[in-house]
Amino acid sequence: MSEVLQKETMLSYIDGKVEPKGTSISIRAINERGREELESTPFPTRKDEDWRFIDLKSITKNTFVSVEEAGTEEVGDISNHFLPEAMNTRLVFVNGIYNEELSSISDLPNGVIVGNLADNTDHDSVKSHLGTITNYENDVFAPFNDAAFSDGTFIHVPEETVVEAPIHILNVFTDAEKAFYATPRLLYVGEMFSKSTIIEEHIGLSNNVYLNVPVTEFKMFTGSNVHHARIQRDSKQASHVSRPIAMLDKNAEYHSYTICLGAKLFRNEPRVIQNSEEVDFTVDGLVLIDGDQIADTHSIMDHRYAHGKSHQLHKCVVNDSAHSIFNGKIFVAKDAQKIDSFQENRNLLLSEEGKVNTKPQLEIFADDVLCSHGATIGQLQDEEVFYLQSRGLTEQKSRELLVYAFALESVESMEVESVEKLLLDEVIKYTNRDDK
Repeated sequence: MSEVLQKETMLSYIDGKVEPKGTSISIRAINERGREELESTPFPTRKDEDWRFIDLKSITKNTFVSVEEAGTEEVGDISNHFLPEAMNTRLVFVNGIYNEELSSISDLPNGVIVGNLADNTDHDSVKSHLGTITNYENDVFAPFNDAAFSDGTFIHVPEETVVEAPIHILNVFTDAEKAFYATPRLLYVGEMFSKSTIIEEHIGLSNNVYLNVPVTEFKMFTGSNVHHARIQRDSKQASHVSRPIAMLDKNAEYHSYTICLGAKLFRNEPRVIQNSEEVDFTVDGLVLIDGDQIADTHSIMDHRYAHGKSHQLHKCVVNDSAHSIFNGKIFVAKDAQKIDSFQENRNLLLSEEGKVNTKPQLEIFADDVLCSHGATIGQLQDEEVFYLQSRGLTEQKSRELLVYAFALESVESMEVESVEKLLLDEVIKYTNRDDK
């Protein structure tokens, strides 16, 4: 890698400099901060330890323009992507831009705010928390979102409020004349003892090239609870680099489930930060990839105080020449005693050309903890296939059933029936490939 390329920043792959887009003072201040960081932060290369397994050509070989310059197509009818449980609790963003006509927010408890950021920048929670939770060091993608976003999702759940209906954040991307970038943003603030379910989807409606760089910030106050499902079904020519982060106060619960199905390159860096004692959080994931897809998860479960419980089960199914990478870190600070943390990465290889790199990590500076981690990489067992054949199934159907069973545990974590059915259909579609 040449010295010149090592010094390139994210701006090298954007058509012109990213100018502040926010109309409010608070968003423009974040835009300015992000642009300053971008100009001084080099773009990652394989010489960087955290990026050494990734081919970033899907980003570096393209020049991305703004959505306004890309010549994007009209969105058309997307009602088949609406969730029946969230027909009146839905926000829709088309190519990163809020679409009020397709959104529907009319079924919320008193005081709950679900809307776009640009219309809520005067809210105290936006002023206090927007842009304050992300803390990715030496990173170009979070600052790029900071520099380029002008709108996004804002969710505020007041104290002791339960939102029964799931809140659906639907990000759809249409075909375009030029490769474009989008910077979805989500700020969630759950006040004391609040509870809700968030379904965040990213869907490519065509097979075009684009760069999707979402940032999600969750501020969880004392006793708050959220179930956060992230479903990534971007175009298989797109690149998706996400930065989801949550900060938990005392007795808060944050349960995150990420499903990766699309994108040519998917890089996900979830972080959960324990901001007080007695928290409980989950960072589970399911990856189903084939062709030449790359799926890379770098996660951090950051335990800073005593009495915390965390769980991570990351499952990957890899076919063809696809490549899965996992680097999960459990961090336990000094004096953060009584931590109970579990982490496991299970990988199923369906082809000889597929590749898996896995590196679970423990960094523990306390002495009274119960922490475990592990990783497995395997193929379908001939004995299991033979057993199912002896019960009347064909070899193909036997293999499909075993893959389905492997993925099922992750899908069953969904709390919304239509989402569970959607994911089961996706798993069936993946396992029923004729060329497997």
